Order: sequence, then structure tokens, then C-alpha cells
Amino acid sequence: MVEYVVIDNIQNRFVTKYRKLFWLPVIFLSVVAVFLLADKNHDVHIEISKYPDGKDFAFTITDDPDYGWLEEKYIVYGLLDRLGFKTTIAVWVLDNKHGTGQSGVNSGVGGITTNNKKYLKHTKELQNKGFEIGLHTVGPGNDLRDETISGYELFKERFGQYPKININHTSNVENIYWGRDRFSNKMMSFVYGLKTPGYLGHIEDSEYFWGDVCKAKSKYVRGWATDSINTLSVNKTMPYHLDDKPYVNYWFGCSDGFEYDKFMRLVTDENISTLVSERGTSIIYTHFGYGFVNRSTNSLSDEFIRQMTKISQMNGWFVPVSTILDRFLLLNNVEIIHRDNNVILVNLNDEPIYGLTILTDQKRLYFFNTNEWKSSNSDGEIILGELSPFSAFKLGKTNKGQKMESPGMFERLNIVWDWIIGRLAK
Repeated sequence: MVEYVVIDNIQNRFVTKYRKLFWLPVIFLSVVAVFLLADKNHDVHIEISKYPDGKDFAFTITDDPDYGWLEEKYIVYGLLDRLGFKTTIAVWVLDNKHGTGQSGVNSGVGGITTNNKKYLKHTKELQNKGFEIGLHTVGPGNDLRDETISGYELFKERFGQYPKININHTSNVENIYWGRDRFSNKMMSFVYGLKTPGYLGHIEDSEYFWGDVCKAKSKYVRGWATDSINTLSVNKTMPYHLDDKPYVNYWFGCSDGFEYDKFMRLVTDENISTLVSERGTSIIYTHFGYGFVNRSTNSLSDEFIRQMTKISQMNGWFVPVSTILDRFLLLNNVEIIHRDNNVILVNLNDEPIYGLTILTDQKRLYFFNTNEWKSSNSDGEIILGELSPFSAFKLGKTNKGQKMESPGMFERLNIVWDWIIGRLAK
């Protein structure tokens, strides 16, 4: 009995002496939790919108000249212009001299070229209104190196600059990185090549080689297509470069609206709602000469007019393809620096960024550049305006411009922990 009392007394003295230590894990975890929760909202959280001036999405079109004739161009582009769409128009500057494809047999895919004076005049008028003119290779048939070079010069003579965008045409032999050569994976290239031949635009010892021309005079080449209305959801990194395809500066994706029915399946109400909710970018590739105009009545379908009108009335960015891609490249070169309750946006480009817009979870932020508070709209957007080359925007939760040095989370934990140990030791 005495032994039990002695042991019990020893246990009581041990508990009395060290019971404070039993609370150390609880205290420590509680302190960590408090600091983590406090730090959760410590920084200003923002991202840069891909679109200027608070636009919610981007929508544009690349139209190839296949199948099209002058009357159709007047009708389709008359509507697009009235609705405020500025799209990309791919043209031919040479006629078909050699047929198309490996056999040289004419594919039967016709279409008007800018050798037609009325068409050239109309296309230049559209260019002056803000539409972009690109190339669908220089002609509808196979073109040798010298012909492609002369076609590029003719394009510049007619439109005042080289084409920023080139789009491969069907089975033209001079297509660049086309057919099996679209694939970077050798196995996929081999399998696809069993039924589709390679193309010669990038083969240096070929009489069809013009890769150096493409690299020097065109910035973008259209690549893979998707059935999704939001091109960006599939090709998030566009425009992108591939090291194994050096003659193309940048590739961009597109949404497949090849002809009227496919186009209309893309622009359903449901798809447009998806595009807007995802803040997406739609670059639809199509042929306005393929089923869009009723040739007996020279009119567009009511459905096409209705859907395009709906889109035009939304808060979208309706500009040519290269305008969108150029902005994406600029935004890739904007650095975001977080400093406590402040954030700094630095433009590392030698070009300005117009209508810079941010997305934030803050109801308002102080804009140090103009010494004013900026409130976010219902979409969490704040429009900051033009960010000049090699300059910065500074935003903060407060309007205190001088940065006060403050300890970080681990330093603050150490301070509190040291205090706890000191109190327990007494």
C-alpha cells in the first residue's frame, strides 16, 4: 500500500511540474493556424485579363477564299461590317497554273483571286475598315519557290505590307509542315503518312521550298483545329513556337467551322454561353463561299444573321486574328510582383499594352499611378488603361505608398514561440 502511495506522489509531482508542457502542441498548432489564416488574405490577388477595356471574351473568323465569288463577299462582309466584326480574310494573289496536289491535277476547288480588279478593290476597302488580309498560300494551285516569292511581293504591292498570317491551302505541294509533317511525334507522323503524303514548303532542297520566306515575312501560321467553340480551351498556349518546325514563327489554333452547317453548330446559344462564361477566345476557320449565301436569292439565312447579331451585342472583343495573338504575346511578357498588400505590374515589352484590365477578388484597389481608388465591376474587373513600354502599374489595398518593413510569417511564429517558451519556463 505504501509503495502505491509513493508512486502516486511521484506521478502527481511529475504532472504538476510538466503539465504546462502538455499544452505546447495545442498552443503551437493554434498559433500556426492563426498565422496561416491571417496570411491567407495578406496579398492582393489578381490576374491579367487577356482582353482590353473589360471585354469578356474574343470572337473572330478566318475566311479562306475557296469556293467564294465576288457577290458572296459583298453580302457576307457587308453584314460583318455592319455588326462591328473585324475578321481575317485570307486571299490568293496568283491564279492556278500547275494544278493542285502531288499529281498536279486541278482539285476543282475554285475561288476568286485578287487578280480580279473588283475583288481587289473590295478587299482593300475592307482592309481600310479594319479587316485583316492574310494569305492562303499565294495561289490555289501548286507554286514553285520563285512563284511564292513573287506572290509575297505582289501581296505587299497590293496591300501595303507582307501578310502577317499565312494559311496552308488543301493539298498544295508547297504547304509548310503539312500532312504527316504536322506531327512532332515520329510514330504519329509515320502512321498519318501512310495515307497522307508529306509536303515540301519546309524542305530546303525542294523546288517548292519557301520556309525562309515564311519565317522572314509572316508571323503566324494556322495549325490544328478543334470542334470546341473556345479555341483557347484546347490551345491555351497559342500563339506558340515549335523548335522542330523552325520556319514557322508562331502557330495558332482554330475552331472548325469549315462550311455553313459546321459553322452554325459552333455558334449555338449554348456554345456562345460557354464561350462567355469561360472568358474564352474563338477563332473560327471557315469558307464563306461554302453554303452561307443562297445563290438563287443572293441572301444570307435568317439563322446566321440572328446568331451573329446576338454575338455582336455581347461584351466581346471582335478584332482580327493577329490583333488577338499579338496581345497574347505582349501579356506573356508582363511580370506580376507581389509585395505585402501591394502588387506591381511591369511591362517588359517595347510596345504599350492598351486597355490593360485585371481580374481581382478585391472590391476596390488603390491605383498609385493616378492616386485614386478603382472599384471592380460585377465580373471582378478593373480597367487600368494603357501600360507604356518598360513601365509599371502599382496597386494596393491601402493608399500608403511607403513600404514598411514587417516580419514574415515564420519570423512572427518564432517571436510568439519564444514568448510562449519564456512564460512556461517561469
